Amino acid sequence: MQALEQRRPSERAATTRYEVTAVRYGSLRARKGELFHRYESYGEPDAEVEMAYYFWVLRSGGETILVDTGFDPAVGARRGRTCLCPPLEALGRIGVEPESVSTVLVTHLHYDHTGNLAAFPQAQLVVPAKELEFWTGPHASRFQFASHVEPDEIALLEQAAREGRVRLVDGTEEILDGITAFVVGGHSPGQQVTVVAAAGGDVVLTSDAVHFYEELEADRPFGVVADLELMYGAYDLVKEIGEAPGAVIVPGHDPEVMARFPADGDQSSDLAVRIG
Repeated sequence: MQALEQRRPSERAATTRYEVTAVRYGSLRARKGELFHRYESYGEPDAEVEMAYYFWVLRSGGETILVDTGFDPAVGARRGRTCLCPPLEALGRIGVEPESVSTVLVTHLHYDHTGNLAAFPQAQLVVPAKELEFWTGPHASRFQFASHVEPDEIALLEQAAREGRVRLVDGTEEILDGITAFVVGGHSPGQQVTVVAAAGGDVVLTSDAVHFYEELEADRPFGVVADLELMYGAYDLVKEIGEAPGAVIVPGHDPEVMARFPADGDQSSDLAVRIG
């Protein structure tokens, strides 16, 4: 793939390696028929599954970077989600204070990824240009789009952009040494996949480009789709990047992540696991 070829030179030059932590803060019980696109077309029985909610912490030396910030607990409650641990409290439990966060990578602007941005007023926000353009544009108010975002959170990003705190990314771009963003679309117009260099190999943080391992294993699209063709293309890209030696793929909402990786430090494995 052209995008992958564009990535390889920066990958070879990267000298920074990150410790990557997945923090699980929320949960939802739902049926496959609710979660997967046209699930009835597969002719399979419906079943209840669990959907996990995460954000991710990248640490190297004295620098701390967040990938998304989770949902606001009050917003999650209004939307019927269970908050297992408020995201800011979860950060404190793994030893991260908001003022120590230098950068927040916002993979897309759905409510469960932007809910606590106000807690990081000094951090640079890295946002896909297509996301900010779409969610401040003429079609964002249509119900099937608007139901996935919180207007106050979009307004916060607009204000941060006016203050010069937002860095816009597009295509395939190295954000920092060892961190590469791929803007893939599909689930949301500017959905981003983030690939992080870790000691054992690349950590592919798919965010919502891939919610569940099942999406890759069964080629089964998620139910919230902005562009189905781009969603399939994102699956192909993630699988190709994941074939690199030592690379691991981390879906954005699969509870299986907590079982596949070890607990982070002295934390219990139901709060945080170390990916790399």
